[in-house]
Amino acid sequence: MDNNNEDYRLREVKCPTGFNWSNLKAELRAVWAANIKDWKIEFAYPESFFRQLISPLVFLLPFLLYGLVLVGGRYSDDLAQLVGTGDIVTFIFTGYMLMGFIGTAVWAMGFSIRMERWFGTLEAIYVTPTSRLGQVLGMALHSTIHQSIGTLIQFIVIYLTFGLALKIEGILPALGIFALMMIALYGFGIVVSAVGLLLKEGWMVSDGLYSIMMILSPVAYPLTVLPTVAQQISTAFPTAPALIGMRSFLMEGYQPEVIINVFLHLIVLGAVWILFGILVFRLVDVYVRKRGMLKKF
Repeated sequence: MDNNNEDYRLREVKCPTGFNWSNLKAELRAVWAANIKDWKIEFAYPESFFRQLISPLVFLLPFLLYGLVLVGGRYSDDLAQLVGTGDIVTFIFTGYMLMGFIGTAVWAMGFSIRMERWFGTLEAIYVTPTSRLGQVLGMALHSTIHQSIGTLIQFIVIYLTFGLALKIEGILPALGIFALMMIALYGFGIVVSAVGLLLKEGWMVSDGLYSIMMILSPVAYPLTVLPTVAQQISTAFPTAPALIGMRSFLMEGYQPEVIINVFLHLIVLGAVWILFGILVFRLVDVYVRKRGMLKKF
């Protein structure tokens, strides 16, 4: 009996934790199924769904009001000297609209496996032939779509209330920068989900990382106001260069030398974070199953 149990544990440890490229179509279907499952759960609680949908707007308003009161109006000469534009409302909006997507990587992906435990489906997921990483990416897809809808509502309300001085011709390249940022954030989120799997109560790690990324991202203030060390550390995360690049297209005008560096920077960060995230997730996944830690969740 002991030998059989040992053989079973070894076979379980050797189960694939990453995508099986020979069966990519099936893995993508699993990601889509995880996304649909999360939507069904949200629609089952319409009050909570509505609250989460408008929360990006609710959280944005204090940032805007604080900025307007402290500056004494919509435009700031000091901000214009630092970043090339003095429009407080547009500057804060373009930064804050990415804040929710930071939450997608740190909170939604980090809690994807933990939530399965809350729902009582963790064991079922771990005995299926699909990768556990697919579950994490399914939650990421769901959260990205959800946050995009909330950001659209945010944009409409702020535009109708305050007006936004955005350059229409810069939207497409800004979306390209946004896509590269999300790839890197997904890699970062995979790392967070692995840490949550290892520590079980990963909210402490998620909360700390979220706060750090918010400080190191020029959401409501220019990056130049931070100490030099903090500015250098911010280059390891995709949000700072992405915001600088997107604002260059949407607000500050096109700057070829800056934009090229931003694109290259984000491509490198995306590749590094994705590869690092998959490696860490695989190692942690094998470790927790080999140690029998899942039963302690």
